[in-house]
Amino acid sequence: MTDTLLLVGLVVLVGLYITWTAGRLDRMHARVDAAWAALDAQLVRRAAAARDLLPHLPAGEQATVLGERAAAALAAGDQGRDVVENALTRALRSVAPMLPDTPTAAAALAEVEAASERVGLARSFHNSAVEGTRSLRRRRLPRLLRLAGHRALPTFFDIDETALRPPANAQGS
Repeated sequence: MTDTLLLVGLVVLVGLYITWTAGRLDRMHARVDAAWAALDAQLVRRAAAARDLLPHLPAGEQATVLGERAAAALAAGDQGRDVVENALTRALRSVAPMLPDTPTAAAALAEVEAASERVGLARSFHNSAVEGTRSLRRRRLPRLLRLAGHRALPTFFDIDETALRPPANAQGS
C-alpha cells in the first residue's frame, strides 16, 4: 500500500513538473513573439525616420540609395530582414555627413539616431528571450517529450549597430 502511494505521488510530481515546464516553455515562446513584435516596430520606426531624411539630402545617387533601402526595410518580411536592415544602416552611415547644418536636418538625424538606439535595445531584449527559450528547449526533457510542439526554434536577430556618426574625439584623428 505504501509503495503504491509513493508511486502515485511520484507520478503526480513528475506530471506536475512536466506541466510546469511545458507552460514555462509556452510563456517563453510568447515572450520571444512579443520581443519580435517590439523589435519589428522599432525597425519600421527607424526606416520611416530614414525616409524622412530624404528631403534634407542633396539629389544624387546616395539619396536614391537611401530611399530605396528605406522602402525595402519598410516592405521587408521576417526572412532576410537582417540583410535589408544592414543595408539601410550602411546607407544611413554614408549620408549622415552629407546632411546640411540646419535645425530641421539635425532634428531628422536625431530622430534616426534615437530610433537606432531603440532598435539596439529591442534587439537585445529579443536576443535575450531567444537565448532563454533555446536554452530550455535544449534540455533533455523538453526535447524528449517534444514540449515545444511544432514551433520553430527561435532565431537570433543580428544587425550592425555601429553609430551613424563617429565619436567627437575620433573626427580629428
